[in-house]
Amino acid sequence: MKRSSSTFRVDEQVYITMGILCIVALVTLAFRYATSHPCSPINIQVNANAFVEGNVITFKAVTKGGTTFAWNFGDNNGTEEQNPSTTHIYKNAGKYTVTVTVNGECTEVQNVVITEAAVIANNSLQLFDGPDTAYVNQPVSYEDLSLNSTSWEWYFEDGNTVDAKTRKALHTYTTAGPKKILLKVNGKADLVVGRLIYVIDPQAQKNAARDAAVRHETPKPRPNVIVLPANPTVAPLTNPTVPEEKKPEEKPKAPTVTDQQLETMIKDVIAGNKAAADFSSFLCNNLTMSVTYNGEKTTFSAMCESLKEYKKKKLKKVTVSTVKDATNCILYMHVTVDKKGFLGL
Repeated sequence: MKRSSSTFRVDEQVYITMGILCIVALVTLAFRYATSHPCSPINIQVNANAFVEGNVITFKAVTKGGTTFAWNFGDNNGTEEQNPSTTHIYKNAGKYTVTVTVNGECTEVQNVVITEAAVIANNSLQLFDGPDTAYVNQPVSYEDLSLNSTSWEWYFEDGNTVDAKTRKALHTYTTAGPKKILLKVNGKADLVVGRLIYVIDPQAQKNAARDAAVRHETPKPRPNVIVLPANPTVAPLTNPTVPEEKKPEEKPKAPTVTDQQLETMIKDVIAGNKAAADFSSFLCNNLTMSVTYNGEKTTFSAMCESLKEYKKKKLKKVTVSTVKDATNCILYMHVTVDKKGFLGL
């Protein structure tokens, strides 16, 4: 019995195809090798007076053979330069990844951290400019004088309603009397200052002067005529003595106390050595006076109770600013208490 034999035969077309593919691959590899260039090390140098929002930041790509430099600053902005140096201004604080691509092939990245610009504010009562006297139904203008301010909250009527949100604000009062103006800068509770003004009603003054003139024109009473008999038996009557009008007593002035002294006294309240009543003479006995305590509206006596929670905590800083009237009475107080954090920071 004969066994049948089988032979595996590869088609010549397969060999030809494989050969052509190898030649194409070799040509492609040779072309890429001839046209490509190795990337030299790239070092991104970053310089600025301060890495804060609004400042000019300078970037420089230090490398060899660079002819084009495409920059991406990480805030949806970029530029393409033929010079290795460029500048950029970040409008908002944050962490950004800066990328530079040299000659369209070689890339390097660098992280930069931009912080908020510090607000240089004068915490005295002259933080904003404007008159100390206003008139009913007549607009009065005030303007913030602090540096690097970006937002404003003006409170003309009370501490709960924002009346304006621009650097320069106009307001018209409809009632007379003392008014307290508050300004918060950049939305920060520790950048709130107050100022006391007085609003005058000219028409009410005219009416008061007219009424006073009418009272002075009231006919004077006729003098008493005394008729004596020919032979008087008693002594004649004398004109009655008119008592002198008493002058109104002047309101006594409150004792003088500085904001720094008040800060020390508030620390004594926290330590348990003083209470709200110890401030009575400075507040003219108004222990329910309105205060802003750590950004919240409350009364002075309620604040003193809340201060006890800091007794066993390490304090970092106590800040006090006040508004007083002509008799030295404190009309308003802004208090900020900061405690130390972890590791005493």
